[in-house]
Amino acid sequence: MIDFSYPLVPKQELDKRLEKASALVAESGRNAWLVSGITNLYYFTGTAQNGLLFIFDNGSYLFLVRKSLERASRESGLTAIEGFRSLRELAGRIKGAYGSLPEKIGFEGSRVPVSLFERYRQALPDCIFEDVSAEIRWLRSVKSRFEQDCMREAGKQTAAVFRHMADFIRPGLSELDIAAEAEYIARKNGHQGVVRMNGFNAELYFGVITAGESANLPTNFDGPSGSSGLYPSAPHPAGRVPVEAGKPVLVDFMGAYMGYLCDETRVYFPGEPPDELIRLHQNCLQIQSFISERLKPGTVPSKLYEETAIYSEEIGFTENFMGFGSNRVKFFGHGLGLEVDELPVIAPRFDRPLAEGMTIAVEPKYYVAGLGAVGVENTFVVTSKGGERLVDFSDDLIRVSSDSCAGGAFHV
Repeated sequence: MIDFSYPLVPKQELDKRLEKASALVAESGRNAWLVSGITNLYYFTGTAQNGLLFIFDNGSYLFLVRKSLERASRESGLTAIEGFRSLRELAGRIKGAYGSLPEKIGFEGSRVPVSLFERYRQALPDCIFEDVSAEIRWLRSVKSRFEQDCMREAGKQTAAVFRHMADFIRPGLSELDIAAEAEYIARKNGHQGVVRMNGFNAELYFGVITAGESANLPTNFDGPSGSSGLYPSAPHPAGRVPVEAGKPVLVDFMGAYMGYLCDETRVYFPGEPPDELIRLHQNCLQIQSFISERLKPGTVPSKLYEETAIYSEEIGFTENFMGFGSNRVKFFGHGLGLEVDELPVIAPRFDRPLAEGMTIAVEPKYYVAGLGAVGVENTFVVTSKGGERLVDFSDDLIRVSSDSCAGGAFHV
């Protein structure tokens, strides 16, 4: 086999996750969780190989790998790893590992296709299956020090992109030119190239790049920034809209290291921004501070949303805040980790209090008719002292040259 190496999830990290999961299984009165979605498999096993993981209520587990057993054994710190070919083997394998067939099994109901679920039920006809998708997501919402450090590494990628863009963005370049350059810089700095989401049909590729009024376009994506896109098949992350002097360029970019994401946004301005635009941007920074100061254990996200909405109205943000016109969204921040759209969300009806170690991307943005977007996004860790930033990079509007790049796209 080719000799290669890369960083692995520490065994003790996986052991702690399985221990917490097993305790939740027991507390719920179930006998096992069946995990098969790629994100959750990676979270519990440290490998993204194709397989099934059973986490039992007695502290034991069984990891069955279809492909590749060789890679899974090399990458995962788990010891109970076996190869398998067919779901018809499940009953016998489970009896061997657990001693009997579980009566109740929790599974990822929001991720598993109906056809695959029916095959589970055929393989284990005497078992009762219950959806535990939300339970697993809440377990993942609290990040360990290892996970936070991975997100900080991802943040270094976004910082490298933001620094580079200050010398790259010029009038005449297209959104696509900027996106290609940003992706190049991120990949050179270790970006994994994959950005995962939890929501059905939700897709994202590195981030969103908008030039001027492109940010004000409506979109199917559950985010405040629009985009022209290249084709109707993929309206994100960038199109052929050119950068113009006197109009802002929004770079909403996702770093990704060892599976973990860091979501950051900075805004560039070709030329000298008008005072009113600077004021609007500063208002966004004030709102970010308002939210981050309250990212403490015990804070209820829905109440924080209400308080932030009132505060934003007090400083004059009554329309086009968090989206232009019909594109407005009803949240001010979202959980982040192995996926873009994790729990919790600073939005109505999210009443579960924040806990130490949760990671939240806060993104106050304002959209101006005829110009585009201003604002910021940073990823924070919930601590007893308030939100702790993962990336140390200025939030100010970044002034860039207003001279046109007559030759089109170029690479520095």
